[in-house]
Amino acid sequence: MNFQQLRSMREAARRAFNLTEVARVLHTSQPGVSRQIRELEEELGVDLFVRAGKRLTSLTEVGELILPIVE
Repeated sequence: MNFQQLRSMREAARRAFNLTEVARVLHTSQPGVSRQIRELEEELGVDLFVRAGKRLTSLTEVGELILPIVE
């Protein structure tokens, strides 16, 4: 787990799950943001986001619990 992964999670929640906007704010690429989130979820062993296909739609219950800690 690293700060960039946590920033990606935090900004995804703040930016209504729009990863293109998250990438712009964090000065990185959208695939990079997706990778950071996926790696964080793999490391923690839980899904943090609800997905519709490849699109993030909301936080899972676990994601809701972790977000205040990340903030």
